[in-house]
Amino acid sequence: MDREPTAVHGRHRRKRPARRIALLGIVPVVAASLTVLLWPGDREELRQGSAASSSGPSSGVRYGGEGAGTPARAPAPEASTPTPTAGAAIAVGQAPHFIAVAPDGRFAYIADPVARAVIRFDTMLDRPTATIPIPEAPPQMVSFAPDGSRAFVSAYTDDYTADYVVTLDPARDTELRAVQVGRGPYATETTPDGRLLFVPYYDEDHVDVLDAESGAAVGRIPMAPCPHWVVFSRDGRFAYTTNHFSDLVTVVDVQTHGVVATIPVGDGPHSLDIAPDGTRIAVVNYIGGDVSIIDTSRNALAGSVAAVGAGPQDVTYAPDGKHLYTADVDDGTVSVVDTVTGSVTARIPTGTSPTSVAVTPDGRRAFVTNFDDGTVVPLDVAMP
Repeated sequence: MDREPTAVHGRHRRKRPARRIALLGIVPVVAASLTVLLWPGDREELRQGSAASSSGPSSGVRYGGEGAGTPARAPAPEASTPTPTAGAAIAVGQAPHFIAVAPDGRFAYIADPVARAVIRFDTMLDRPTATIPIPEAPPQMVSFAPDGSRAFVSAYTDDYTADYVVTLDPARDTELRAVQVGRGPYATETTPDGRLLFVPYYDEDHVDVLDAESGAAVGRIPMAPCPHWVVFSRDGRFAYTTNHFSDLVTVVDVQTHGVVATIPVGDGPHSLDIAPDGTRIAVVNYIGGDVSIIDTSRNALAGSVAAVGAGPQDVTYAPDGKHLYTADVDDGTVSVVDTVTGSVTARIPTGTSPTSVAVTPDGRRAFVTNFDDGTVVPLDVAMP
């Protein structure tokens, strides 16, 4: 199959709406010789975590839960290293675009829009074990319910003539249902209680809220153009969404569906992830090439990390919270950032067009999808 029409999803579009939203209060541009704009007073809090932040399970599917059913208490994750090492590249599908590790850590699902399939990848054996066709449209992104009992696939064609959220049963690697939605469903996420699925859109100015079990629409939240990614606060009260063409992160009250804050960030915010202790949210700015850090207690910027890499498209925290990882699609690297100092501690070559990075719940390994060379590269991210 010709990759060209789909490749724009791996090398992300840079289009802008005709009318830009005015941004106020942006963090000043950091000089090229200065890697990070530090946020005063945060170092000790980041070292210790914030037990007083909010209770409840972590919302990040990359390091949450323990599989279907009632989750058991997970052991403490391994300490993350500032200098991970890369393993050998593994051929997976045709153009692996996005990887999500299941809550139990034993496997991952990889969305491959060129193969028009989701590929099951064994994280213990480092190999694909099953292929799930997605006939409705090319699959772009995938996420898991907090208990691992369902996976949700965003699938759409380049011209948005077919747009679906497809629900998979991971126990059988089969499709359960497909629901038609708006133009370009992107990185969906389930509320921490597993009841609702938030669906952002590449080519819309709202987020839809679906019943995660039935797929029925239960709400719509208007916001700035191109909502891309969603994470939830640890207590499930708030959702945070990047607005890619508007240079904003929108904060939504999950109960009322009302917008409670908009936070100006960098140029082209794409992915975001919440720290394991819930106190910070990291946002990668695809066009700006930097990371914005949000303080969730104030819903305001706490600082930024400059020059993480060219075209950072995905960001993921280590489960111990001491480092975060960015997939830099335009320079073929994964960058590692120390979350206390804000310094970039490593830039690891991984392949051509790395589009996503996901970490196992135990904090030992990460996996990177390389869209243009059809591979997945494992990283050893724990301290030796």
